[in-house]
Amino acid sequence: MKISEEKRLEKRQRHFIMGLALLVLLCIGVSVAEFHTEPKLPRPKIGMIMRGTKDQDGWNKVQYEGLRDAAKELGMDVIVKENTPRSIGDYKKIIDSLVSQGVHRIVFTWHRYPPELRELLRQYPNLEFILQTTEFSEDNMLSCSTRLFEVQYLAGLIAGYQTKTGVVGYVAPFSCVEVNRGLNAFVIGVKRANPLAHIKVAWTNDWDVPERERAAVDALAMEEVDVLSYQQDGRAVADAAERQGIDYIDAHEVHPEHVHCLTAVQSDWRTVYRNLLSRHIRKGKMANANNYLWQGFLEHIVTVAPLSERVTPRAREEISRSVRDRAKGERLIYGGEIYDSNNVKRCDAKEILSNEYLRVHMNWLVKGVEQVE
Repeated sequence: MKISEEKRLEKRQRHFIMGLALLVLLCIGVSVAEFHTEPKLPRPKIGMIMRGTKDQDGWNKVQYEGLRDAAKELGMDVIVKENTPRSIGDYKKIIDSLVSQGVHRIVFTWHRYPPELRELLRQYPNLEFILQTTEFSEDNMLSCSTRLFEVQYLAGLIAGYQTKTGVVGYVAPFSCVEVNRGLNAFVIGVKRANPLAHIKVAWTNDWDVPERERAAVDALAMEEVDVLSYQQDGRAVADAAERQGIDYIDAHEVHPEHVHCLTAVQSDWRTVYRNLLSRHIRKGKMANANNYLWQGFLEHIVTVAPLSERVTPRAREEISRSVRDRAKGERLIYGGEIYDSNNVKRCDAKEILSNEYLRVHMNWLVKGVEQVE
């Protein structure tokens, strides 16, 4: 039976209407996608305030590269303020400048702060600050540091086994909790490796004054020091030790062009900052319940760089053993009987100094530190 012309025409009209409807729906969908997409949010910004420059070898460089790499991974931008002055008025101007650029969290990259800085932070309750200290905190700041003393102890072991003169050196800025904690751990390591060794410490009274650091190394050389380590921002000590022919453990990174660089104590700042910033993304704030983050060997944050071929087999063996012990959770650097430089007992034979004590109360130097003028 043949379909009439009228029905054939009616069928074509239905197909045309259906196709036209689909075309209209498609156009509507394209229009919505084209003109009603969610606006792209600006990338979050984080500020960094440093005393030196971001490409300055040592502390400033590793801090900047750590934050830069973590921020890049998390889709953030870093705005750096370099060579910053040291007055509270100047800090306020710098903070205000960062705020005007859309920054909501700011990193300070040094360890010792003037008391007035705490009051300044309180003036910015809507900002978040990250400070490289374990000694104090505020509601709008995170106290952030690494347990570098755990590997400074290992540096002491290396120095104690490595020395031939029996005299080991250390260059440090000044006495404060952060410096004392690392210096004491170094001395304990030296003494456990070589109980008869002498440890000579030269102070520079600042984090980064190259001429004082070179003078400190020269003074230690006069004391027959043949192995040393240090805690300064730059690499002046490393260069001076190399020039003097003194083996040394670097404070930041290995210098492969130096014959006398035995190894380096290092912190993984990229991981530290990534953990901090990713926590902020997940929870809306960086601070934890205790307002501080202090991680070390067990968290794979601090480490000793690969050892130079100059390191003795005995030192290699003891370092490997100590690393294995620490991987098992043994943190007995500050355990057992410990006396300070005034012969006051600071730790009993069956005692282990607590994390809280190490963070806040180490305002003394361990017995065995000999200060060089």
